[in-house]
Amino acid sequence: MIRFGIHASLRNGFNSAIEQALDAGCEAMQIFTKSPRIWNSAVYSQKDILSFHYALKASKLSPLIVHTFYLQNLATSNEELYKKSFDAFEKDLLLADKIGAKYYVIHPGSYSESSNIDEGIKRITDSINKIYSKNNIKTVLLLENLAGEGRKIGSTFEELSKIISQAKSKSKIAVCFDTAHAFGAGYDLSNPKKTDLMLKDFDKIIGLNKMKVIHFNDSKMALASKRDRHEHLGKGMIGEKGLRHFVQSVKEIADAGIIETPKDPENSDKINLKKLFRWRS
Repeated sequence: MIRFGIHASLRNGFNSAIEQALDAGCEAMQIFTKSPRIWNSAVYSQKDILSFHYALKASKLSPLIVHTFYLQNLATSNEELYKKSFDAFEKDLLLADKIGAKYYVIHPGSYSESSNIDEGIKRITDSINKIYSKNNIKTVLLLENLAGEGRKIGSTFEELSKIISQAKSKSKIAVCFDTAHAFGAGYDLSNPKKTDLMLKDFDKIIGLNKMKVIHFNDSKMALASKRDRHEHLGKGMIGEKGLRHFVQSVKEIADAGIIETPKDPENSDKINLKKLFRWRS
């Protein structure tokens, strides 16, 4: 059965993130290991990591999901940016593995103007294969589907499938499905019948066994807008009917469902989570 949670802030440390998640009524939790807008990796002592392990186990929050930082781009043909992205990505993934994250979510990347999507996909898969071949990593890498803005890779199931098919360690790569991104890319989650057809396509192209984590977000933007703007659950263009049907459709498939909805007004996380719990029952 899918377990629900929030993206908790690590601003005041690991234990504070756990407290936020428990206060909101979470079963699972997603975090960044650092500010998502900086390159430098966060540094944690072994004492900090052990303390987090004990606190996380006591909290019974599971699974732990780490989301990558925003700056990395493994698909770029700009060698300087690629090297910087690869090095920072590897360090962050290794840290996620060290703190016990079951899943690590990445945005696949954007291919360069002078390049093409196939070259971008090859760079992504070469990076993933290199990192997993030289490191003993338990954490599973999740490719997040995107809305399709610009040259970003991953807005279609076919694009995600190409990356997965070229990965050498098939058991270490899967998908994080974002509802708002899918809607922006043209998958009509507001319509239950179309959602059912979409899930059949996903199963045929990727396999529903690869849908490990769901980002449950409503969308401020219209269907096929190619734009990514999150809204409170049931308050956006997908709507309550569509999201409720999707929860029922994937509740026995995915391990975790995380909300990335707006934090305002106060207690919004609790309100959105309560909706997910109600729709799951």
